[in-house]
Amino acid sequence: MSTSPSPLTAAALIILLGYWNVKRKIFWVVGIALLGLLWPSLAAAQSDASAWSVQASYEFGQTMLFQLTAENPDPIEQVTLFVSTPEFPSAYSVTKNVAPARQIAVSQEMDLAQVRLAPFTTVTYWWVLETAVGDIILPEKTIIYEDDQFEWRQLENDEIVVHWTGDDSALGQLALDTIDASLDRLSGWFPPDDNPPDDKLILNLYLYPSSADLRAALRLTGRDWVGAHAHPDLGVILVTAVNVRTAATDLQQSIPHELVHFLLYQAAGSNYDNVPLWFNEGLASFVETVPNPSYEALMATAVANQTTIPFADLCQTFPSVAERALLAYAQSESLISYIQSRYGERALANMITVYADGADCVSGVSRVLSHSLDDLNRDWLHQQQPRSPLAQFWLDNSLWLLLLLGGFGVIGLLILIPNKQL
Repeated sequence: MSTSPSPLTAAALIILLGYWNVKRKIFWVVGIALLGLLWPSLAAAQSDASAWSVQASYEFGQTMLFQLTAENPDPIEQVTLFVSTPEFPSAYSVTKNVAPARQIAVSQEMDLAQVRLAPFTTVTYWWVLETAVGDIILPEKTIIYEDDQFEWRQLENDEIVVHWTGDDSALGQLALDTIDASLDRLSGWFPPDDNPPDDKLILNLYLYPSSADLRAALRLTGRDWVGAHAHPDLGVILVTAVNVRTAATDLQQSIPHELVHFLLYQAAGSNYDNVPLWFNEGLASFVETVPNPSYEALMATAVANQTTIPFADLCQTFPSVAERALLAYAQSESLISYIQSRYGERALANMITVYADGADCVSGVSRVLSHSLDDLNRDWLHQQQPRSPLAQFWLDNSLWLLLLLGGFGVIGLLILIPNKQL
């Protein structure tokens, strides 16, 4: 069986022979002769090549449209679109039959009311062309599913990008400064990775102009969080700052909270979903510079009525009823505060490490605190019990009372010693 030389081989041969013969003044003669001999194979190779064009566009929260035009020497009989995002467990695919042809133009619409995409996710897509002689897999393409209802401004610093809207340039810098300060504060729990992966996530923070705008965007994508939201596997944090006067306070509450989720994901990777929810949300609430004012009253009522939720029930999910869900957040923050005050900051860092390594809800507690989760729950609840006014007065003022009693003792000794000398 004979084979024709490839276009690249033919071109290289022409150049080499031409260079070798240039001093003999016969370059053009040899070159043109070889080109004439090899031209049929070059033309055939060109005609055998496939050509295609793909593109994607979307209406946020509505539809995403994928378009393909392709030309192939062998008739195309069927095409399949594959779509993948970080939150999809497997690639979404749609197959379309076409009338066998060497040239096709097809489009496929994806209903975003049915196939929910996280805002600001990266969508990867590719097409497979099926012919009678085999499949042709086209190269992957990506599109960022950004909320295009706003015109986003941008400010970057190393591996952090802040996006915000409006004319206030200082707002982006305020958010960036808050992130830097929060990362410094959290560095004792989440030490920097000396060997970060090549695909380390860039942190993108989107600052919505109002809670209503953020909630509307999330509802369009099948989600319903009110104040802020983190999608740690995407490296995306969504927060709000309603106005300039309260922006610093708002961001000092929301940014540290969402950063904890992001850093826990960075530390735990594939084990992130196994991190106990009470630990994840409790730690995030604990670092808020401005604590939620409703937590204390919720806790007091639940303790008094003996309606607290066992932490064993808060390992994977929180209640769906809003009031009980808020109590779960309050309890989780309170438990983290209790662990920090009784066992120290090092205990929290060690718990992050063991949960990131894959420990389950119960074993993580016992490995670090040498107590079972039930024992920890009991000790925490005992510490939350209301105290009598006298007991509370002693707890609040015991140091001063001891100093006062010590002072009276010293004065008494000073009085007795001279009397004994007399």
